[in-house]
Amino acid sequence: MNPGTELLQNQTKNPMPGPRPMNVFDTLAHAARQWPDRIAIVDAAGPMDYQSLWREIEVVRSQLAGLGVSAGQGVGMQGRNGRAFIIGALAALGSGAVVMPIHHLLKPDEMSAMLARAPLCAILDDASGRAPAGETTCDVKVPGGVSLRFTRMAVPQVPLAPWVENAAFLRFTSGTTGAAKGVILTQEGVLERTRAANRGLGLTREDRVLWVLPMSYHFFATILLYLEVGCTIVVGPDYLAESILETAWRNEATFLYVTPMHVRMLTAESSGRALPPSVRRVMSVSSRLHPQAARDFFARYRVPISQGYGIIEVGLPLMNLEDAVEHPEAVGRPLPGFEAAILDDRMKPAAPGQTGQLALRGPGMFAGYLNPRKRREEVLQDGFFLSGDLAHRDDAGRIVIDGRLKTVIDVAGHKVFPEEVAAVLDQHPAVLRSRVSTRPHPQMGEVVHAEVQLREGFSGTVTEDILSFCRRRLSSHKVPTSIDVSVEIPLTSSGKVRHG
Repeated sequence: MNPGTELLQNQTKNPMPGPRPMNVFDTLAHAARQWPDRIAIVDAAGPMDYQSLWREIEVVRSQLAGLGVSAGQGVGMQGRNGRAFIIGALAALGSGAVVMPIHHLLKPDEMSAMLARAPLCAILDDASGRAPAGETTCDVKVPGGVSLRFTRMAVPQVPLAPWVENAAFLRFTSGTTGAAKGVILTQEGVLERTRAANRGLGLTREDRVLWVLPMSYHFFATILLYLEVGCTIVVGPDYLAESILETAWRNEATFLYVTPMHVRMLTAESSGRALPPSVRRVMSVSSRLHPQAARDFFARYRVPISQGYGIIEVGLPLMNLEDAVEHPEAVGRPLPGFEAAILDDRMKPAAPGQTGQLALRGPGMFAGYLNPRKRREEVLQDGFFLSGDLAHRDDAGRIVIDGRLKTVIDVAGHKVFPEEVAAVLDQHPAVLRSRVSTRPHPQMGEVVHAEVQLREGFSGTVTEDILSFCRRRLSSHKVPTSIDVSVEIPLTSSGKVRHG
């Protein structure tokens, strides 16, 4: 008998809650003791309970140890959403590795650039993407029939970040406006931030979370939270609105975690089908949600959609939990334990209503950056992380995101946030996605330029209608002076529009 299986059987005879673990790997063993027969995940292979999930992770962990994976080494986990990703990532973590989740649709150049900055010792993958280029490859067998590919990389087998105690995860930022940064999180930090987030979300073992976002970008922010509290993670077959509705009804989902793209698609879905009455909350993250999109969603589904503000260096510190219907433009207020400040150009607190840079501090903050190496203390200012996002507080103290510091366009002294303009463009029925930038102008200094990718069935002749649409909704200095139609606007692997 596998030693881990025997241990679990002994523990489940007397499933006392015990102290909450401070090791990420141990959280699943803890969950398996408490709820061995509860369903942990439902994916294309069917349902899997917590006890079975933990056993399979233990089997893979043992194989990785036999392959030489040891404490501190960097191991990538590349794959689609599903049990294989969870099993591989947690098995690598249980071997002491620093795990870097990798999106399976990365292009070769993107992968090469990432690995040049993060010298991983090995990569586990589910064969859903391009095979990593390494020295040797073998299969890691999983009892449930899942097979993972193990590739040893041609790098020195040394710790990835020896200067960080208890390093657990590495994730690169989205890199929408430049080179991505490798953010390092510790064991303690991951658990602190997930537990802090759940003070707002309030998820329990009774919840069934419908999952449609890439696990590679949200694994340690949300997936680990769901596993720790005993939720059932229902993996959607794709991100299309029809599939989301069908899966939500079939599994009696209680919670949806989506992006503004999903919100727009669900609102535009043509069947008129409602969400099941089991759904009690929808949370939108990743990028700014246009208020009208939130209102349209509520008008159709009668379920409030809350904005949450997440950032890899800090976690999920802001949520609009109380005013989602009346004030959908806001990302809300700091959760317990978090602090938020709006700072002006002199790094002083901005006046109420004044736009400034959003600064945050609280539990579970990052340990530092990998390359170039910087400890957290070298990055923070008075304990605050400067987010690079511009925001203001309204009269009631709610925080509203206005845009990004580096992308602000100055039109004859007027500040224009590209995100605001893009959010309006994306509301036009012909626009699939948009990208807003600046062009020089001899008198105005800068003017707004837009690029749009059209939905199927529309042609470039619709651009004048798009401009009229903008003129009815935006101040004159915010309206694009020109629009280009693009065959495809590129996205980052996390699903955000790529700029620059």
